[in-house]
Amino acid sequence: MYKILIVNPVGTNRWDEEDLKIYKSFADPDIEVFVKSLPKGPETVETLDAYIEAEKETIKFVLENYRYYNGVIVNCFLDPGVEILRRRIGKEIIIIGPAEASLSYARFYGNIGILTVGAYEESIELIKTRIRSLGFDKKVMSIRGIPMGVIDLDKDRDKTLDLMIREAKKMYLENIDVIVLGCTGLAGLAKSLEEKIGIPVIDPAWATIKMMRTILTR
Repeated sequence: MYKILIVNPVGTNRWDEEDLKIYKSFADPDIEVFVKSLPKGPETVETLDAYIEAEKETIKFVLENYRYYNGVIVNCFLDPGVEILRRRIGKEIIIIGPAEASLSYARFYGNIGILTVGAYEESIELIKTRIRSLGFDKKVMSIRGIPMGVIDLDKDRDKTLDLMIREAKKMYLENIDVIVLGCTGLAGLAKSLEEKIGIPVIDPAWATIKMMRTILTR
């Protein structure tokens, strides 16, 4: 049995229970997942300042706790701290972020569109930065954000899905071949969105846990 730590890089545990359900639904029987949020950190990771804080606190938290697990997933599409942690402990444990995992799967479909939250302009810029760092800037042809912040995503899931459908249809007209959900707060909605628009949708939680198992059992 492989034990995987899912780190929510925020200073609140409000999403831990739901994220545990989502990751369990995608995990194979030989994967045991544990979801933990940071002792302190930003409420969400949608601005540069929040990202800087999340990265710092995530690195500290993982370094203090990774020895109990076979792998670590940083549960934010911006992958805060992933690259630094790999340089620090990458020979001891597998460390994966949702952006890298999701885009790695999506590239096989063709032109990629990223659907995320768009309450803060900075969040889109941060995603663009991560895309460039991963070398996917020539594959990602569209980035769209729904007019909603992370905090509001769970208040009315039907409304959230409706907004996602509206933006996804615009991507369809842009000749996008696959959509990546560019916020882990949207995890669990990929299948519903895919059924509505008729093109593949990559769930970041699914992509990350599947890639983790592939690497662990190579």
